[in-house]
Amino acid sequence: MEKLHTLLHNLTNPQLKLLKVHLRYISIRKEPDTQLIKLAELLIREKVEAPSLEFCSGAIYGKMNYPAIQKLKSRLMNKIHQVLLLDHGMENRGGEQDELDRYVLLIRRKVTLYHTLLMGVGRRINLDGESEEIIRLSKKYELFSVLCEQLKYKKLLSGFRKGKKAFVRVNDDLMFYKRCNDVLDKATDYYHLAVINSDFSSNSDKKIYQAFLRDSIAELNEESRPLKSPLISYYIKNLEAMYYESSGNIEVTRDVCKELLTIIESNISVCRKQRIAVVYNQLACCDIRLGDYGRALDNAQSAQKYFIRNSANYFSALDNQFLAHFYQYNFDKCKAICNSLLKNTREEVGDFRYAKYMIYQANVLFMLQRFKEVLQVLNLKMELTKDKIGWDFSIRVLTIQTLIALERYEDASRHVSGLIKHDALRPRDKIIYRILKMIERQGFEESRLKEKLEVENRILLSDKNCLWDPLSSELIPFEKWLSLQYKTSFQDVQYANAKEWSLVQNK
Repeated sequence: MEKLHTLLHNLTNPQLKLLKVHLRYISIRKEPDTQLIKLAELLIREKVEAPSLEFCSGAIYGKMNYPAIQKLKSRLMNKIHQVLLLDHGMENRGGEQDELDRYVLLIRRKVTLYHTLLMGVGRRINLDGESEEIIRLSKKYELFSVLCEQLKYKKLLSGFRKGKKAFVRVNDDLMFYKRCNDVLDKATDYYHLAVINSDFSSNSDKKIYQAFLRDSIAELNEESRPLKSPLISYYIKNLEAMYYESSGNIEVTRDVCKELLTIIESNISVCRKQRIAVVYNQLACCDIRLGDYGRALDNAQSAQKYFIRNSANYFSALDNQFLAHFYQYNFDKCKAICNSLLKNTREEVGDFRYAKYMIYQANVLFMLQRFKEVLQVLNLKMELTKDKIGWDFSIRVLTIQTLIALERYEDASRHVSGLIKHDALRPRDKIIYRILKMIERQGFEESRLKEKLEVENRILLSDKNCLWDPLSSELIPFEKWLSLQYKTSFQDVQYANAKEWSLVQNK
């Protein structure tokens, strides 16, 4: 019943009204409260969780009648599908559905109707008007696969009626749009391959990834130039943004994202709210890395306006909103974001994201010097500890920093030893481990450490493979903490124009 329950609760109010009319119409010769209506009302009434098959059967038949309830369930599913395919149902989604999506459905419905009439028995009718409408809309919304299929029918019919010239003229159009379709297919394939392969783990993987992006962009630019397709340009710009981001050129990445936003907003064949939101979120990521936290906050909030609330993308934009506040010392707003999300259950937001916001909360508490509360959060068993080379390492480091602040050096020493259990540390993590091990061997005493720490600290500040990433799980830059705790040097050059970091007590 879960799928049926979810489908019913995703219907808009106009669609629900239409469904009720549809169900009553098929039961006109029976009592108004038919079994099908009973099942629909039963599922609609349960807002959160779908009732079991057994419960529904008992409520309708007074006992468990498996064949009957399965048949009833199937009939209701079919009725919902029929409502979703009706023009009235699509038109009344209004602002909830993008124009592009509405017309893609409408075009496909028109194609189905065209084929039904074309292949129908009895007296033939002229379908030229219907065919031209499908072709016109398919060109407008760059639905090339449908357009090519319709042009095939037009070519054959035109040839039989008007001769060779008409056949050749339509065939020329068909060849052009086939080319558009082929290049679009290639662009979408390259885009999805780039997304799949973006999680590289070594420099060699990164070079292969960048070479793939560079070659793909060059090939697509060459092939798409005569086509002038906004939709193909959209995918090329996405690949360009991925390339410059992987190269560490964040300013150019941001410029490309602005161009991408222009393509989406100014072309009806590309414009979707989801695409607009994704680009705003990408801009927020760029702004955070560039240290422009005010602009990052604006873009993260713009993204949330377009994303479906409580979706994975919505939470990603919320992450960027949190980070923008965190790096501007707006800790009250950070706590409000965390508290708002943590009011939900783990089942609603997912174990990983729930744990992630617990760690965000711990970082806020650390900045506020509430170290005992930090340990209370970090000692909880969390899903993030399964992420051995990302969040788990950062959790362990934050735990050690908190224990040092509380002068619990024996506990800190034990946790430092635990860091070596990680099998695949990143270059930055290896330096952090070496520094913490050095501190632990010297008994955590500041006077005996400074000169030795400076050597390792310079690597963190200068090696491009070891620079701090403000979008990583390390919210508090380790080298800044080191400069405050052990008086090492700290330069803000690597953080672009970012506001200088300091703990609250040092502001």
